[in-house]
Parts: sequence; C-alpha cells; structure tokens
Amino acid sequence: MSWIRIYIQLAGASLRSQMQHKFNFLLSSFLVLLVFGLEFVTVSTVIYKFGGIKGWSVYETGYMFAVMMFTRAFYRMLAGEVNGFEKYLVQGMLDQLLLRPMPVLLVLCTRNFRPMAGELVLGATLAGICLNHLMASGQVTLWAVPFTLAAIMSGTLITLSIGLTVATVGFWTHRIDDLQRITDNAATTASQYPLSIYPQWMRIVLLTVIPMGFTSYIPSLYIIRGELGMWIIPATMTLAVVLLLGALRFWKHGIAHYQSTGT
Repeated sequence: MSWIRIYIQLAGASLRSQMQHKFNFLLSSFLVLLVFGLEFVTVSTVIYKFGGIKGWSVYETGYMFAVMMFTRAFYRMLAGEVNGFEKYLVQGMLDQLLLRPMPVLLVLCTRNFRPMAGELVLGATLAGICLNHLMASGQVTLWAVPFTLAAIMSGTLITLSIGLTVATVGFWTHRIDDLQRITDNAATTASQYPLSIYPQWMRIVLLTVIPMGFTSYIPSLYIIRGELGMWIIPATMTLAVVLLLGALRFWKHGIAHYQSTGT
C-alpha cells in the first residue's frame, strides 16, 4: 500500500505540473479526439456501405475500436514513459532514476503522467452508442457492461506487459523505437478491428508473438457475439496477470544487467 500511495503522490505532482499549461492539454486532447474520430468515421463509413466486414457489423467494429481506445489510454496513463524508454538508455537519463531511493519502474511510470482525455472521451462515446444499439437489438444484455470493464482491465495489463518487455530488450539493444512501433503502434492499430479480416499468419502473430488479439478481439467474441463461452473472460484476465508477472521478472533481470552510457 505504501508504494501505491507513493505512486499516487508522484503521479499527482506530475499532473499538477502539466496542468500549468491547460491550453496545451486541451488542444492535444482535442487533436487526439479529432484524429482517431476521423479514422473511425472513415473506416465505419466503408463498413456501413458494404453492410459489414467479414460478418462484423459497424456497431460490433465500433465496440472493438472503443475497447482499444480505453486500453491505449490507460496504458499511456499508467506507463507512458515506458513507451519512450529509448531516450533514457541512449541519453543516460536512466542513471538519474537509479540514484533515487525507490524502484526505477515506479518513478518511470509517474513521469509525465496525464489523463488521455481524447481517447477516453472517444472510447466512452463509441462504447455507449454501440452497446446501446446492440442492447436495443437484443444482441447483448446489461452483462456486457461489467464484461467490457473486465476486458479493458485485462487489455491494459496485456498492453503494459508487451510494452515493458520491449523496453527491457533495450537494456541489451539500446535502440528500441522501431520495435516499439511494431509492437505498440502497429499492433494496437491492427487490434482495433476484427482479426478475421487479416491473413492467417498475421492472426497467429497477434495471438502468440504479440498477443494484442487478446485485448479486444477475443473478449469481444463472447461479449458481443456469444462465441467461445464465458470462460474466455477469466481466461483472458489470467493470461494478462501471467504476462505482467513475466514482464516484471524480465524487467528485474534486465535492469540488473544495465550498463550506463557514461554521459
């Protein structure tokens, strides 16, 4: 509990610092909302025009898109600097964190903490619209709401696990930006839509090597389509916890082998 209290205090201090520039926060949030909103409108227009994509309706696709918006937002809120870890390795900034009397990962996760308002607003809006339509049509029930929250939680942990694993690889390679573009940006974008639209090799990659398929697609199969069975929800949450524990263990091993750049 003491570490949780410290995390809240450090994250609060970082947030108060960033809120000194309210216009910048509001502008960036609006731009994120606009960019992702236009992306979904463009894709959904095509899906609606053709009456669906691989059997998925525009509302089902919108639901998946919303889940990924929440997952992306919470990951960036909880560990945004993990996604930009290369600069700490290349510029020697990690040495400063090692001098502090607390876990490096805790300090790293509280740096530049800010609410991802754009993604959260878009995710809430899309989830509300899509779930309301699916409930009205009788496709889902109110149980979809708590199951969705569980999917968002497990998806966030899976995304964090992948990001932390890639960051740890940097202790040996130092340069990880390109790898992060594949495992975070590209994989997250691909997981916003049903995996059934991709070739088999890509589906295998997104379910094994980079298991982003478990963030939205696999839970959605049960939540909004009634496939696989309810067991998939606890199974996905269990997988998320296992991946996170493995990533934390790998991080501990990696930081023990860190060699400073000397800068």
